[in-house]
Amino acid sequence: MNLRFLVLLAGLGAALWAFRRWRQGLLATLVLVVLEGAIRKWLLPGAQDLVYLAKDVLLLGVYGGFLRDRNRLRITLPVPPAVAVGTLVGVVFGLAQIFNPNLPNLLVGVLGLKAYFFYTPLLWVVPAAFRDDRQLARFLSRYVLLAIPIGLLALAQFVSPPDSRLNTYARGGGAGYITTFGTSTQVRVTGTFSYISGYTEYLLVTAILVLAILATTRWRYRGNWLHYLVLGLTILGMLMTGSRGPVFMLVLLFPLYLWLSLAREVSSGSMLGRALLGAGLLAVALNFVGTDAVEAFYARASTATDVSGRVIGPFTQPFVMAGRAGLLGYGIGASHQTAEAVTKGVLPYSWLRGNFAEDEPSRVMLELGPLGFLAVYFVRLALIVVALAQVFQLRRPFYRAVATSSVLVFLAHLPGAVVFNITADVYFWFFAGLLVLVMRLDRELLVLRPVPAPSAPDRTARATALASPATG
Repeated sequence: MNLRFLVLLAGLGAALWAFRRWRQGLLATLVLVVLEGAIRKWLLPGAQDLVYLAKDVLLLGVYGGFLRDRNRLRITLPVPPAVAVGTLVGVVFGLAQIFNPNLPNLLVGVLGLKAYFFYTPLLWVVPAAFRDDRQLARFLSRYVLLAIPIGLLALAQFVSPPDSRLNTYARGGGAGYITTFGTSTQVRVTGTFSYISGYTEYLLVTAILVLAILATTRWRYRGNWLHYLVLGLTILGMLMTGSRGPVFMLVLLFPLYLWLSLAREVSSGSMLGRALLGAGLLAVALNFVGTDAVEAFYARASTATDVSGRVIGPFTQPFVMAGRAGLLGYGIGASHQTAEAVTKGVLPYSWLRGNFAEDEPSRVMLELGPLGFLAVYFVRLALIVVALAQVFQLRRPFYRAVATSSVLVFLAHLPGAVVFNITADVYFWFFAGLLVLVMRLDRELLVLRPVPAPSAPDRTARATALASPATG
């Protein structure tokens, strides 16, 4: 029987299962995001396109099951009105953009609509998927542990030659196609992901998640060694990818993390001390164990050109692009990396008339024009404001840690890729859902047992420790 047919049949079966058990289907989708590249590269290379769509098919089942489940109607989801209305406006505008006359065909518009909004329903699905904070803490604590085998695989890729079977991309291409550290033969690793960009996104999100878990457990060493290992392997993985963005972004966000997650909490002095000591020990261990990775990364970073342009570009280039895009842009999906796959017989991206952009804000401006750009980035800014406000309002340390992680993720993706990086797209809206989830749990806690809202700084509020797999 044809392999593609078997994969298609398995996908339909998985979608039906996700429809009937949508909560478990959501968790399976998050795991599949991590493993999809490995399946495409090594397990089913002959059915790569179908495997690429697997998580989307699974999510369709999840969405259908969510809408069908009457029990979820009993759960009040405190989605911020500004975010909900802004998202609705964006979807309506995106639907209209499918018919933009500048697009070569409707399929490009449909592809663009999917890229912008297919994962947005996670804003409502995630908050309804977890019954309580204990279940959420257990899932997050276990989910980050996936980084251990993936990190060890990345280490094996780093020390293997470019022609090793470990070092391959989803589309193949041979050893000459594998990206290395400049003149060095050491490869830039991908882990279980199809390409470097997906792995770097996963590493940044994992680092932020494990920092939230460590904040919840007050950075205690006893019983937390697995999470320290995750943090170490995650940072080592960032170095081995050779991508400067995630490393620099983590360095920029770390002081904000220290302030929001540690400095404002009870016993902040001892927590900060343990955090700084732990970070120092990790740095020493990384320098000892990952000397080659540190040197390779430093060599690549030190020879980088136009660093200031890369940093400032996402904030300035959209205004330059606005003059070229016109009021409505070139159409949703016009610059998408897979648009040429649905425009056979047309010169790739000729419809952009020579206008190209590298960073996501400029590409959004090019596709949607000023009106669509404002709709998309209004929602992203609104999420940052809401998440930051919740850090000061939520009543439990665990809730505040999750809200802080959401702030960090939203800030990291304000200039970064979401629409044009599927891994980032899934995680961005997953964290948006996590934010609404802890807001929901906090409201339910207030109904069950009223607790005064913490003042800032929160040094006098009673510490409510959440029992989690990490703390017992």
